[in-house]
Amino acid sequence: MHSTDSLFQLNAEWQNAQQLQFPDALEPWLLCQGSLTALLKSHCQTFRLELVAEHWQRLPDYLQQQWQQAVGLKRDVILWCDGKPCVYAQSWLPESTLEQMEPLARLGAQPLGEYIFQHVSLERGVIEVALLESGLVLPVVGEQNELWARRSVFSVQQQPLLVQEIFLPGVLEL
Repeated sequence: MHSTDSLFQLNAEWQNAQQLQFPDALEPWLLCQGSLTALLKSHCQTFRLELVAEHWQRLPDYLQQQWQQAVGLKRDVILWCDGKPCVYAQSWLPESTLEQMEPLARLGAQPLGEYIFQHVSLERGVIEVALLESGLVLPVVGEQNELWARRSVFSVQQQPLLVQEIFLPGVLEL
């Protein structure tokens, strides 16, 4: 059983979404440039964000190198549509970003996307996609053999943050 911390790094080969073949049904979700929260809400009657975990910890090595910072806030959430878990999302917010944008540290059950997409300064980096394979054990949906995930680094007011999303089987039922 893997901890949720390792879910996104699990042997994942992150690749530019433009260079990858993935199921057609997932294309609008994986390539969505706007707010994934807004897209999900447009496909369901009831939307709910479940905060799974939120705590300070050491940033993964590649983020430490990229951002020249050691610690940040890691936030894990599940996005529910009509009672189905659809997306397992994880965000990493370095300390400097939270100092500049303090409301990000107090989102609670408010979706991160809803907050950051209000900012005119928002810039999205390349969308990278990975196929996470075999034996992933996720909260709520249990063991999954194959799940697609994506990640992007965003910049809001020149402050970086990383958002990673795993698409759960429920998203294909929307």
